[in-house]
Amino acid sequence: MTSSITRKRFFRELTELKTYANYSSCDRSNLADWLGAVEPKFRQYTYSLVSCGIDRNFLHRVTEQQLLEDCRIGLGFHRVRILNAAREMLHSPLPCNSTKSIAEGTDVFISYRRNTGSQLASLLKVHLQLHGFSVFLDVEKLEAGKFEDKLTQSVAGARNFLLVLSRNALDRCMGDHGGKDWVHKEIVTALNCGKNIIPVTDHFDWPDPEKVPEDMRAVLKFNGIKWSHEYQEATIEKLIRFLQGRSSRDSSAGSENSLEISPPLGQN
Repeated sequence: MTSSITRKRFFRELTELKTYANYSSCDRSNLADWLGAVEPKFRQYTYSLVSCGIDRNFLHRVTEQQLLEDCRIGLGFHRVRILNAAREMLHSPLPCNSTKSIAEGTDVFISYRRNTGSQLASLLKVHLQLHGFSVFLDVEKLEAGKFEDKLTQSVAGARNFLLVLSRNALDRCMGDHGGKDWVHKEIVTALNCGKNIIPVTDHFDWPDPEKVPEDMRAVLKFNGIKWSHEYQEATIEKLIRFLQGRSSRDSSAGSENSLEISPPLGQN
């Protein structure tokens, strides 16, 4: 790249990509969120650490020189803060703004279809955590015990229900009269518990309302937000207003069988 402006833009966008990436497939100890709790921008170092075989349990044994030479963390102040936090973790396993337990409830439960919505769900989780929200994403937090019970308890314990509607997200719900589909179960639980439901759509086509199972049809009353990759910050700002302000049901502008999707800020 010969243009200095192009180089700066490239590295800025690369840093942003590293910060908001989904590391769940390789980050077994959830090091990414721990780094983000120390300092949000530190999430960018996740892959460098994980690729060297470093997890949360081993980080306190690493030296500053190893962070520089092996993990390529160039800023000395960042290395010092990471190491100090890792050593403090020995005495306090949940440092900084640690996440709340399921029993205490969380601010946001994210429901999504794994095969098409996992990336957006993870991205929304990071954005919301950087804005101070506690977020439940089942891929990370459901461990021992009966899965179904823990899942419904988690939905019931959250104050808001974020429904990620990616491509074909509700296809498995159609005809699921036995309530076997997990997304279907999560939606019904959220409706029965009176949660503030916020649909976020991404390349999603809403199905024929007549084919939507009756027990989840009320979700059509909720206004939603159309995800924009180009205007991420504006979309997140609108989402936060839904979380902090009025119910999305109250702001719905459509009929009972139509879902009104509002464009992100800057596209009205």
